[in-house]
Amino acid sequence: MIENQYLIYIFYKVIQGECKEDVIYKAAERAYLDFSRRISFQGKVPVEQRYELAKTVKNLLVKELPSLFQADSQDDFDEKHHAICKHIVHIYDSIGSQAYGIAQRWVNQTLLHLAVIEENFHMNYWNIEESRKYFHVPAEQYVLETASSRRKNKFRHGLNLMAAPLKHEKEENYKMGWYFPGETQPAEYWSYPEYIEFQKAVRTKLKDMNPHTYRDCLDWAVYAYLEVARRRNV
Repeated sequence: MIENQYLIYIFYKVIQGECKEDVIYKAAERAYLDFSRRISFQGKVPVEQRYELAKTVKNLLVKELPSLFQADSQDDFDEKHHAICKHIVHIYDSIGSQAYGIAQRWVNQTLLHLAVIEENFHMNYWNIEESRKYFHVPAEQYVLETASSRRKNKFRHGLNLMAAPLKHEKEENYKMGWYFPGETQPAEYWSYPEYIEFQKAVRTKLKDMNPHTYRDCLDWAVYAYLEVARRRNV
């Protein structure tokens, strides 16, 4: 539908038949705009330097993200995903580093945007239809709240998981609890251990549910985000 092409262009600046490298770059740019205000820097970092760092990450994703679509198992996907996230963290080492939580958001949000683009344009550049079953949940506030709310009936798509990291100073001292504003560690400050524990908790919970409830983890994450966003009129 031409209306779908219009919406995809307005949101991503992507057109039908655009080269695959540009599609990934623009999806990564959209992801960056989604959460860029969550990125914190130690000291004053010039805008130009921030721009160059972001550009480096987006080019990295253009190069390395396609490997995720070739994963042949969840473990294979997780290993490649972790390597990309570590590479992103390393890019920011020159200005004091960024937490793993920022890197995962960039990767996972970009994958989500690519899934949306592919669903509408059917470019078939990558095997998203098959590989998305391995995708991770973008760890951010709304998704975390839906997954880890203590009240079972608070959200239609709630998972009632005690899987929200409590605030802590040292990453090795993290403990999982219920989601509660002010007590939960914001996802942008997560380290890898708490991140992957959250992912596995969501993954296990969804597998134990009726198999027809959600297509996959990404499907659940979209429902979860939209439910909270609509309540708050975001």
